[in-house]
Amino acid sequence: MAYAAVTSLLQTMDLVISPDANFTPRDDDRFASLVEKLMHLKGFLEVSVRRHGDLEKGKILERRIEEVVHRAEDIIEMHFYGMRSKGEIKKRSRRKDYKIFQQGMKEVVEQINSIEEETATGRGDQSNLHSGRYILGGSTSWHAPNCESTIVGMENDLVKIQDQLTGSSCNLEITTIVGMGGIGKSTLAKMLYDDPLIVYHFYVRAWITVSQDYRVKTMLLGLIRFVAQLTDDVCAKYDEPDEQNRVVLKDGINQLSDQSLAEQLYRSLKGKRYLIVMDDVWCNDAWDDVRRSFPDDKNGSRIILTSRLKEVALRVNAKSAPHHMQFLSVDEGWELLKSKVFSKRQGCASEELEEIGRRIVDKCRGLPLAIVVIAGHLSKTDKNVDVWTRVADNVGSLVAKNQEQFSNIIAMSYNHLPHHLKACFLYMGAFPENIDVPVWRIIALWIAEGFLKREMSKILEKVAEEYLEDLIDRSLILAEKRINGRVSTCRIHDLVREFCLRQAEKENFWYVMRRRDLLSPEGLQNHRRLCVHSDIFPYAVSEYSNPQVRTLLSSNSSTGLSFLTDSVLSCLGFKLLRILDLISYYFSDFPIQVLKLFHLRYLALSTSGELPTKASKLGRDFGKWCNIPFSKRTTNPPISISNLVNLQILIVHWGMRESHNLPLDIQMMTQLRHIHLKGAVVYFDDLFLTETKNPLVLSNLQTLLTVSSANFSRKKMFPMAIVPNLKKLGIIVSDKNRDFFLNDLSSLQCLETLKLTFVDSRNENSSAVSRWDAFPPKLRALTLCGGHLPWEDMVNIGKIPELEVLKVKDRAFVGRIWETADEGFLGLKFLLLEKNEIEIWEATSDHFPRLQHLVLRMCGCLEEIPFGVGEIPTLQMIEIYSCAHSVVSSAKRIQDEQQSYGNDDLEVRINLV
Repeated sequence: MAYAAVTSLLQTMDLVISPDANFTPRDDDRFASLVEKLMHLKGFLEVSVRRHGDLEKGKILERRIEEVVHRAEDIIEMHFYGMRSKGEIKKRSRRKDYKIFQQGMKEVVEQINSIEEETATGRGDQSNLHSGRYILGGSTSWHAPNCESTIVGMENDLVKIQDQLTGSSCNLEITTIVGMGGIGKSTLAKMLYDDPLIVYHFYVRAWITVSQDYRVKTMLLGLIRFVAQLTDDVCAKYDEPDEQNRVVLKDGINQLSDQSLAEQLYRSLKGKRYLIVMDDVWCNDAWDDVRRSFPDDKNGSRIILTSRLKEVALRVNAKSAPHHMQFLSVDEGWELLKSKVFSKRQGCASEELEEIGRRIVDKCRGLPLAIVVIAGHLSKTDKNVDVWTRVADNVGSLVAKNQEQFSNIIAMSYNHLPHHLKACFLYMGAFPENIDVPVWRIIALWIAEGFLKREMSKILEKVAEEYLEDLIDRSLILAEKRINGRVSTCRIHDLVREFCLRQAEKENFWYVMRRRDLLSPEGLQNHRRLCVHSDIFPYAVSEYSNPQVRTLLSSNSSTGLSFLTDSVLSCLGFKLLRILDLISYYFSDFPIQVLKLFHLRYLALSTSGELPTKASKLGRDFGKWCNIPFSKRTTNPPISISNLVNLQILIVHWGMRESHNLPLDIQMMTQLRHIHLKGAVVYFDDLFLTETKNPLVLSNLQTLLTVSSANFSRKKMFPMAIVPNLKKLGIIVSDKNRDFFLNDLSSLQCLETLKLTFVDSRNENSSAVSRWDAFPPKLRALTLCGGHLPWEDMVNIGKIPELEVLKVKDRAFVGRIWETADEGFLGLKFLLLEKNEIEIWEATSDHFPRLQHLVLRMCGCLEEIPFGVGEIPTLQMIEIYSCAHSVVSSAKRIQDEQQSYGNDDLEVRINLV
């Protein structure tokens, strides 16, 4: 985790080292030099260590870098923590602390200098590099894997790709198969390769397993073996690294260069209808090295390529979408388990064993390899209820013990990750199993951790989205839900999560603290991130806290909240915390002790108390106090939420009271990026809503959820100028100001997502959307909840020029008939109708010309989906949840109609529960 440590320290220095920090010129020079050295180490880690020939030496060097960078971060952050408390510390003590700081910085710089010299020497030694190829285990093979004739859950995949391989197209075509390790890519490819129809159809077939560590010559020779029918013995002897042990093949083939071998393969395939399988491809270079050897004679030749990486599949064939392998259903998984455990002589399983077996399969989450591993264990045990129950209770550990069949497979994907993605991937292990995690939360945590590389032209949230998509494309993270192409929730397979936890603990990256760890906490002292089970949190923070910890996440397995008081946090020893997630706990008042955590970047909690504020007491003088440079303030900071000057993400779940204030103090917190407020009507402090001289601009703030529409009334107008880059806004709209609040939103030039929740809507069919141009000009996503608006207002919503996502929930509109108007929704791609009383929906394909995704949820009165919707050329998916059977029937008719036209891409998902 050296790369994550370096990136984190660079961002820490960006945050805490400001012009008013009162450092000497010598300190400034030292910091500038340190930044330069860190950038050097970062570049070295990105290139050299990744390709280091001696893996063990590389790991040792990475660990040294990680340790010294962590020490530098501890020294810097502890010093700033002390400076923040300088009002409480005597002058002599401050001088002593400063000397300790200087000496510590001198030592870490010397250690970094030593590492720098070593890395400079290593860069000059090219003998340790492997020609740009990854040395991560695995090797090229020309043997197709063994595969049993029984295949479960892949029948549709088999038929679909068979049709592609034997179709009428004469051009050379490439089929790519993508999926996570162990999901059955190679199994499917082998079933296709050995299928009698395929064997009959192609004159020549060849199989090559590429893997991570490949040699071009070995790949070419492996392919020539099938074409020229060379024996395994000859090929093996040819591939001997010792020239004396090689045999001379006919025509002197062992003397040929890679280019000559490529030409020979081309000539051997010329004029023949061939099928080539390239299994387990990890990089684009592997394809580029051999692709010119495959002639296109317009005779229907085909290539199958399997990979865990979507990027590779798209590089090989950018014209066609990869074939994504799906997880097995419980029924399919049980059939696979049963076929492996019970022989024909043993017959079928009893009803009791089947029930337990299905529970085992469910815990494997549809991953074929995991099911096969468990089946192998069950086949060697007694087939009784007690044994199977024990297996069902320990599925994860049983699979984890089988290093060769599972852990090593995931380890290959992990080792292949670039440095900047490893920490992000391991972080996923912190989330509880079997849940879908909101993407906004993952991104917020990655930002607060400092994992993301700053790029001049991109905001951090965009960088984080690209990281997430990269991990999804590498088949390590599963995108559970997408809206308009963007992932909204995701998860990892439970068995991948087990790998993350083991690897994170091995690398001292992350530790999940359970009750049993209270008895043996010795191993906790080296971890910088802790996830603590909720029932032991009070004991953990009081007994085993240490200043090295930067992240503390609580994990509550129950649905209710645990109650805590501020006194529990009074002994909090994690002085340098940057992430504190207490959302699983309820505080009757805001925990004041949290305000001492100067370095906090992410705070999540549940409380009935107001956010602490000094603004109301200082009145208009508060603005003057805020503008005093940090180094010149003569008094301690007031008890205020603004003490957390480095806070980037604020999440508060309120309850017990009907309304809360967002204080003016927030305006001082210029690092804020996202504010999530839930469970109450939130008003801005009166000082916020009146004219102030030279207000601080929250230029980083992108999310503000959720505030009252009263803040945008005639009497109280929120100054939009202080949030110029706001991208996401949630408003609770009351009847009192539903006619006016929209008037000023058009000034939010960067707003892309808007959620309007109407409350106390007593006047049905009362218009609140009289002008489409009242909405922000760049608005892309709009959610409407409640409101009881007339369907006629949809005409104005349809005219919003950039609108791509529309969610209509909880009787947002009332009336029996929605007659969609012409020339509206020209760019809409996603439409959700949920809990609406509409009975008749009149629409054609012209009304939604770009719609891709339609979701109908709990629309019990709706009679059917307009048939014209099925004629939309861009439509990819229809989802139906708890709607009438007539709606389901109309969706199936639409799908059947499209399939009759040859359109098999339209997917219909139905859930009547």
